[in-house]
Amino acid sequence: MAKRSEDQQRALAGLLGLGNHSARKSHYPELTARLDELEAERNRYIRLNDELEQRVAARTDELLEANLNLQQQIAQREQIEQDLRDARDAAQAANRSKDKYLAAASHDLLQPLNAARLLIATLRERQLPSVEQVLVERTHQALEGAEDLLTDLLDISRLDQAAVKPDVALYRLDELFAPLVSEFQSVAQAAGLNLRVHTGCYAINTDLRLLTRILRNFLSNACRYTDEGCILLGARRRGDRLRLEVWDTGRGIAADRLEAIFLEFNQLDVGRASDRKGVGLGLAIVERIAEILGYPIAVRSWPGRGSMFSIEVPLSDEMPLPISQLPVQPTTGNPLPGRRLLVIDNEVSILESMRALLGQWGCEVVTATDQAGALLALQGRAPELILADYHLDHGVVGCAVVKHLREHFEQNIPAVIITADRTDQCRRALRRLEAPLLNKPVKPGKLRAVLSQLLA
Repeated sequence: MAKRSEDQQRALAGLLGLGNHSARKSHYPELTARLDELEAERNRYIRLNDELEQRVAARTDELLEANLNLQQQIAQREQIEQDLRDARDAAQAANRSKDKYLAAASHDLLQPLNAARLLIATLRERQLPSVEQVLVERTHQALEGAEDLLTDLLDISRLDQAAVKPDVALYRLDELFAPLVSEFQSVAQAAGLNLRVHTGCYAINTDLRLLTRILRNFLSNACRYTDEGCILLGARRRGDRLRLEVWDTGRGIAADRLEAIFLEFNQLDVGRASDRKGVGLGLAIVERIAEILGYPIAVRSWPGRGSMFSIEVPLSDEMPLPISQLPVQPTTGNPLPGRRLLVIDNEVSILESMRALLGQWGCEVVTATDQAGALLALQGRAPELILADYHLDHGVVGCAVVKHLREHFEQNIPAVIITADRTDQCRRALRRLEAPLLNKPVKPGKLRAVLSQLLA
């Protein structure tokens, strides 16, 4: 190994020109060739370095340009997002404005409509010639259609504003079904249909008012779109839930059109204008209420054979006692004639209509537009019942006037509040007052029933 190292050292010295003259001379060609190789290698590295610098510079320019483009895209996206937020805020503001306008306009329209309904009810109860009686009846039907339309518009507006909050409590199923059967029995009979009910001993946790609205819509559609046969209102238990169903033997709905029936302003298979009722908001309202309650709805249909609409509600293991029925008071007939009633409303036309209708029922009617006017008109003598509008002038509410009159006469005078206000705030105020509520336009039959019950 030592010898090899020495040979290697001498060879290296020769290559570097450190040996003797003859040795250096013999190694010059090799050294020159090696130097040329090294020079070529150095030049190659210089070129590679230049190319690398050019590529780095080009890549840097590309990155700078890409970064600039990205910044521009980010700025554009931020501008687009801001524009979308502005458009969303503008749309929401416009929607709120629309809802407020719709609610206000519908409320204002309900006032004269209420007066007209009361006047028509007065005429319907009179003995008129047959021609005039037909005209009065047609006017009554037209007003009912207008009332249904305004009610749907008000409800859809409130639902879109999320102004409806469920008031869940425990109810017996018969408490839910009984008023519906009473209401639709005559409707079905008038259409030549047989309304059947299948119920059971169940209790449910629900908002009675909202669930009733859903079932009322199901039953109304069943009566409207069934030409012959029967309608069934029933309940089936499904585990911890109860499925409430409305069956009919009507026209049915094609499978590809089932989803469309829940769209706003959509009515299926309405060919003639005379068959068209409302604007097709009923099932849209049903869907929104079901979402608020968290209840699934379903529909099945067989064209030419009928349909089934259902909604599932939570069952309760607790069964409340039946609503106690007050014993029937012995009366000598109609309890209304001769009774002194006070009517308070800030609309003079409604006061005149109420005076005509109640007067036709035999009541002594005292009217006023506010609290001071009521005290003046009563002349120190308490009324037997108060009919008060909820919203009076100058922000005064009818509940406050009723409370003041009760305190003034030191009597718990029965009262009925009449209003076009369908908010939960209004309903809570009436619970504290312990007064029944009638929504405008007032249905004369319901008004008479409530007055008779309170005065019997």
